[in-house]
Amino acid sequence: MRKTKYLLIVLFVALGLLLIPNSADAATLSSRDVYSNNGSMNFYFEDLTLDMTHEYEFGFTTTQVAEVTDWHLITEYTESTATVNINTGTTDLRNVFNASDTGYIRIKDVTTDEIVMEPYKVDLKMPYLKVANETVLNNGEEFDTFVNPLHIPLRNKRSSSAYFQYEKITDQNLIERYKEIKENGGDYNELEGLIKTAVPTSGWTSWKYWNVYDSNGMNGEGYPENPISVPDSGLYYMWIYFTGNNIKDIYGVILVDNLQPDVALESISLPETKSVELGDTLKLTPTFNPSTATNKIVTWSSSNEDVATVDNDGNVTPVSVGSTIITVTSEDGNHTATCTVTVTNPLNNNNNNNNNSNNNGSTNNNNDGKEDPGKDDPGKDDTVAPEKIPQTGAGLGIFVAAAVLIIGTSVTFIKFRKLRDIK
Repeated sequence: MRKTKYLLIVLFVALGLLLIPNSADAATLSSRDVYSNNGSMNFYFEDLTLDMTHEYEFGFTTTQVAEVTDWHLITEYTESTATVNINTGTTDLRNVFNASDTGYIRIKDVTTDEIVMEPYKVDLKMPYLKVANETVLNNGEEFDTFVNPLHIPLRNKRSSSAYFQYEKITDQNLIERYKEIKENGGDYNELEGLIKTAVPTSGWTSWKYWNVYDSNGMNGEGYPENPISVPDSGLYYMWIYFTGNNIKDIYGVILVDNLQPDVALESISLPETKSVELGDTLKLTPTFNPSTATNKIVTWSSSNEDVATVDNDGNVTPVSVGSTIITVTSEDGNHTATCTVTVTNPLNNNNNNNNNSNNNGSTNNNNDGKEDPGKDDPGKDDTVAPEKIPQTGAGLGIFVAAAVLIIGTSVTFIKFRKLRDIK
């Protein structure tokens, strides 16, 4: 009993220690800024407890347990916040950046030589739209090697190879937001959150020109092709990709504008009626007028979802027998079209029922379903049996002779028995 009591005390003490907040782990990362000219980043921490009369330094490592070998002075801080500047122009900071998409930041009180923020994991991945010094290019744009090549931070011909490919953008939300920013002269970096995250896995083409940009050999310059040429009208991703030995791969995006003037939608239509059996599905496809309309975004609805439902792609799923009206509505102009969809039972069930009725009502069919070949045939000789035993002719004579033979034998046998009994 006493051991149990002591064990409970130890457990409560341990729990209390876990619940006591650790001031060194209380910091939170509020935001991050990335500079596209050289890949440097600022990390803004808050919820710290700092003394304005002390000095503070930060350490930057690739793992949580790695030992800090170089400490860097923090110049911007308050009693509760600190700004950590990862300047890629500094060798040890650049090495961490080039090694991984994540890093760990510690903050130390130089005056007391105490850690005030334990290793904090931070994101080192470059935003796609900030990998190059340009976010948008116009289709057909030309480059001059000495005047306006693209600049790429922390990658160059000596350290990596450069690749690119085009991908047409189909996300209407991204396209419409791009148009708004373009019309209002806004910042295209606001599109970062709408850029797709999955990068291509194949189909890459080497840059036409790729070289070293600055004297320290840290950054690169070049262009994928000259001029820029996408395969069709529209807004495109120009994916860019840099890979080398002993450094992480970097992916980025430049938007290529080959948008044509918008074409307004005048009307939309659907087939007047359609039918579908239970267990099947029906695909409804609207017809747009004109077919070159720019905005083809539509929504779908069913007037009776107890009969059939419809999804965002126009796929109709039957629920029960009956009729419902499927309506499609365009985003451009709020045009509508309807289709009356009738849900029926599967035809196979009806066919099976009919076959069963026919089989039950037939009394003159053979096992194979064929009619009696002699039934109601006016040319048929009724004196001839349908099988091998005939009703007249030689066959009947043989039958009579056999009968006489049997009777004669029986009579002879009876007379023989009587004669034997007399003797």
